[in-house]
Amino acid sequence: YTKGIFPLSSAWYLLMATRAVIRTGIKSRISEHSMITDAQINDIITSEHGQILNDVSWSRRKQDTIITTSSTYSTGTVSSSGTTVTGSGTTFTSAMVGRFIRIGSNTFFHRITAFTSTTVITIEAALPADAAAGSTFTIFQHRYNLPSNFGRVLNVTSDNRLNEWSRGEIDRIDPYRTSTASRPDVYTMDGLDPDTSTSQIFQIELWPVPSAATAVRVEYIRTNALDADTDEPLYRSDILIWKASESAAFVLHARTGDQSWLELADRYHQRYTEALEGAKME
Repeated sequence: YTKGIFPLSSAWYLLMATRAVIRTGIKSRISEHSMITDAQINDIITSEHGQILNDVSWSRRKQDTIITTSSTYSTGTVSSSGTTVTGSGTTFTSAMVGRFIRIGSNTFFHRITAFTSTTVITIEAALPADAAAGSTFTIFQHRYNLPSNFGRVLNVTSDNRLNEWSRGEIDRIDPYRTSTASRPDVYTMDGLDPDTSTSQIFQIELWPVPSAATAVRVEYIRTNALDADTDEPLYRSDILIWKASESAAFVLHARTGDQSWLELADRYHQRYTEALEGAKME
């Protein structure tokens, strides 16, 4: 019992097929049967892709990024009125939005939420008492955004490998983040960036708070969603085509009662197993 055949000879097809090409391959294997729609095939692709992606440590999922830490800034003096901080002799910049400021003798710190000028910034909440003119301050950054495709951290290094602590452990030792060093020793994953609402951008916290510009390398596992027809899996595409074709054949058996779909599903499962083992060896 033979269904449509989709060629597997081209390397680009094996390595760089988009979701649209993968869907075409699946439709070819089920003879573009009318009882299963493109949307349903996309759902099958998504389900099988998630399983394949997470069952194997695919080398193409490993990626790294460089974080350049920010120097602390304390040039000039400030005063505050409500959430407005006004500087004297300062050079505030728009890049300081998202960083934190500690004013005068206060141990707590506030996130900077807006930049107006080199002498005016806005903070997330008013100080308990307005700071008088001539108050000292320190602007610092200990949380840094990770790439949008970040999935899971593998390793963080600077001069040496950084140890992973929980945020609670750092809070217990240094709740006000007053400890600084030219290079951090510890990191913790710190949830999503509160200033980014359009996408999920994860943050990493470095401790002690970096006092100087330095490079920190983060090795991570990247995400790989197939949400659009132009998206590509991070492994050989034939693996997903065979596995999704198997699932589509099971769906058609359930809807038609035709036993030949079970036979075809078994054949596709064998091809999936062969493709998967071959990719593992590669």
